[in-house]
Amino acid sequence: MKYLPFEHIIYESPLSQEEVMAKLSNSVEWQKVYVFGSGSTKEYRGLIEGNHFNISRIIFKRNAFQPQINGTVRQQNTGTRIEVKMQLGTFILGFSALWCFAVFIFLIVNVISADCSYPGILIPIGMLLATYLTAILSFRAETKKSRSFFEKLLDAKIVSEK
Repeated sequence: MKYLPFEHIIYESPLSQEEVMAKLSNSVEWQKVYVFGSGSTKEYRGLIEGNHFNISRIIFKRNAFQPQINGTVRQQNTGTRIEVKMQLGTFILGFSALWCFAVFIFLIVNVISADCSYPGILIPIGMLLATYLTAILSFRAETKKSRSFFEKLLDAKIVSEK
């Protein structure tokens, strides 16, 4: 299990670059302001420009830790290489870091204070652990679906993970 909400995956597909981009275009709705219950028939929303894409999965529930997917498609001799980076959105990453910093400061204050009670230390540790587990487990659940999507749609195989 990876310990950070970030994935860098390289796929190879026997399809040509044009076929890959066409399949992606047919599966991605243009980025627009989200309206609850928009009824889209496509699985992803985002932008595709040239051989680059920036997309996220369309879900009808809230998941603040949903990955933002950035990718580049390059033609090779035997097919196409698709380089995909999945990471948390900037706002969520910043908010989570700020939240964890505040809880960590609260923990330090409890440890330093003369009234260092056992529950006073466990509560912030539990909050940090709960935040981390929620982020990682939610992020991994969504990246698993996106990995499967790329493999099926593009007839692609993973050749490298970082």
